[in-house]
Amino acid sequence: MGLNEQGMIFKAIIDFEDPSGVLVAGKVPAVGTADLYSGTAILVKANQCALMVYKGQIADVLMQGLHEVKTGNLPILTQLANWRFGFDSPLRCEVWFFSGSIYANRRWGTTQPVIYDFPDYRAVPIRAHGIFNLVVRDPSKVFMSLIGSRNSYDITELENLVQAQVTEMLPKALTVVSNLEELNRSQSAVSQELMGLVNKALEQYGVGLVSLQVISLVPSQEVLQALDAKASMNIIGNKQDYLLYKAANSLLSDHTGAGGQGKGSSDSMQLMMGLMLGKSLLDAKEKERPMIVSVGDGEEHVAIETKPCPKCKKIVRSGDKFCASCGTELK
Repeated sequence: MGLNEQGMIFKAIIDFEDPSGVLVAGKVPAVGTADLYSGTAILVKANQCALMVYKGQIADVLMQGLHEVKTGNLPILTQLANWRFGFDSPLRCEVWFFSGSIYANRRWGTTQPVIYDFPDYRAVPIRAHGIFNLVVRDPSKVFMSLIGSRNSYDITELENLVQAQVTEMLPKALTVVSNLEELNRSQSAVSQELMGLVNKALEQYGVGLVSLQVISLVPSQEVLQALDAKASMNIIGNKQDYLLYKAANSLLSDHTGAGGQGKGSSDSMQLMMGLMLGKSLLDAKEKERPMIVSVGDGEEHVAIETKPCPKCKKIVRSGDKFCASCGTELK
């Protein structure tokens, strides 16, 4: 950078390099101010820009190229410092370099579930994570709003800012999801909506998202289990058959998972559950059995549609207006 041990710069080239690639902005020199003499040059490399800060006020913004320090090249700084042509004494000024590169594949995620109300389900906890690409759009805003009195500003600090904005805006972005079952298929729409909301919030800081992607958008494990049960019920087609199927699987898993230990203590429980399951099957068959009516001297089986009474649960014919057992009016 052409600096001596005291930070003096005389007829030298001031430039800035960041081998780590994590700095958004850095001051030259890192401590104190630069003493600028006539003939000093400022080298702004590709994907960089430089801010000249005089007494805490932004003077000139230098873009890519080699800029010689003289009154004609720095008009605002010349006016602020009251320079004169042919000056001999140095001018103390802060020189800030900003990176214009895209900070790619930065990760974001919800540390805690976001609670969202879907039209068909209320208070559903949602976890999400993804990646974003970030760039500095207005170095002056970044300097005035984020940097303050420090001598550098790295991407990790900026990531924390973006992370907070993403978490805050995620519930608003979820409004593009019509229902809970469409959550995964709506990730692209949520990404676009979330990016627009976050960019609007970041505009005041002089940074912006080039892209944002939602990689995972899932409800809690309990909600996933409930959705899985609902899908299984829809496939089986009958709620009672599904419950019987679950009960039978439960008996089977209890028996096979015992491993021969504690078998005596579980036999009575399994027997009771088996009896309850058998009773349920018999009740289901009883409801499906056709009614028997007398025709002449013999009996004939006639299939008549039946249903249970909503009050006493006795079997009645679908066309009956009142229950023969309890007298409840049937709809």
